Amino acid sequence: MARKVLKLTQKALEFWKDKIKSGNRVLRGRDFPGEYVRKLLQKEGLLFPILRGLYLLKNKGEEDETLFYRWYWLMIEKIMGQYGEWSIEKESALALYLGRETIPQRIKVRISRNVKYVQLLPFGLELQIRPDPSFEEKTRREWKIEGTMVYVDIPEKVLFGLHKRNGVDFKAFIKGMKFDRRFLEVLYADAPKPVVAQELIKFASEAGEAELALVLRKIVKENTIYRL
Repeated sequence: MARKVLKLTQKALEFWKDKIKSGNRVLRGRDFPGEYVRKLLQKEGLLFPILRGLYLLKNKGEEDETLFYRWYWLMIEKIMGQYGEWSIEKESALALYLGRETIPQRIKVRISRNVKYVQLLPFGLELQIRPDPSFEEKTRREWKIEGTMVYVDIPEKVLFGLHKRNGVDFKAFIKGMKFDRRFLEVLYADAPKPVVAQELIKFASEAGEAELALVLRKIVKENTIYRL
């Protein structure tokens, strides 16, 4: 019995060593060669459970919180991978476009599946997931952050999707971004929101983006139905 336990322990430590060496630290439950290996590594302080079915390998003595923040974006990619098509949206996407790649307390993500859920993460962080019935592949783009590839809404989607449109961040976004008219037209035609469009026109004008304001005016006019 003792020999069997020793053999299993060696197997677990070899598995841990190989993964640490390869840099593959974020694992799902199915990635372990057996339940015993996972439990032994956790008992030995070599494994930090992020949430059910997702784990982070660590060295003895490494601080959980420091390690968590270091591997945050890879964990997000692993979590969202189970939902099919997904994309970081709204204020969370805006922050990335403004060059802020620090770990947010809350990150907003839309998915193609009919699931609405708030996933609580360690250290007071959370992942807000909502369904988008009209999810289109073309409305997201790849974004590499901290060596991990994630998906972020295209600028035109962010422009129409933001709830807060009168802040400094929003104006900086408008001034620093080139918007594709084709995407603006398609997105507005799919879900016309004249009030939102008028606000955008106002803010674009105030930000000195006359061309964007003009494009938005034309799009609104072309998609307005007049009744006699």
